Amino acid sequence: MEEYTRPHSRVEEAIASLAAKYGTAESTGNRLADNIEIIAQGAPGAAVNLSPSTAADVAGLKADFNALIVALKNSGAVTPDDFTMTVTKNVNDSVSGRADRQYNTEKISSVAESDGVITITLSCAVSELKDFDAGGSWGTHKWLGIGISVGINPITGLKYNGTQLSAEDVTEATQVGLSAGYFVRWVAADLVLSGNNSEPSKNSFTLWADGYKNTKYTIKIVEG
Repeated sequence: MEEYTRPHSRVEEAIASLAAKYGTAESTGNRLADNIEIIAQGAPGAAVNLSPSTAADVAGLKADFNALIVALKNSGAVTPDDFTMTVTKNVNDSVSGRADRQYNTEKISSVAESDGVITITLSCAVSELKDFDAGGSWGTHKWLGIGISVGINPITGLKYNGTQLSAEDVTEATQVGLSAGYFVRWVAADLVLSGNNSEPSKNSFTLWADGYKNTKYTIKIVEG
């Protein structure tokens, strides 16, 4: 089966081709619906269980076709997409009582991602950062924050370590001045630097969304 790497452009091509051949939206819709059903019947895994399209117009069929492509990617019949990650140090938490964590965040001189490794470079040694009690099981560590985006907006379409991000995560990102599509990753710099890969701040995490690969990222701390 041919790999669909750009769903929207391929759908437009399919609709344009059928429309040119069959003329009307109704005829085009019928032919595209036939194609969707044929592909669904021939796909392995979860995609086999897809129902034929019942859309009444070409716009509805386009949505159904794109949904089919996502289902095929999730099932493994088509190669899923790679995330495009953007990271930022511009986390500005002005809530009372969080000044020490914000102090640590402002000691980040740069943050960058390459080949699944997020490197946080500090302007000082980790030992010079302030202790911050994050509460509960998170404990007191050299906490700091970075913003992460992989182009999924809203971020509630993302799963972080297998758990769906929620409206609470959206609110948290907004509170620290991050743009839509970003979430906050709080990092216990002392644990990551020491190689302590246990909770509360593991040095790695996974992200997944419909149509995308389940991708692992690792955090690295570089002292200044």
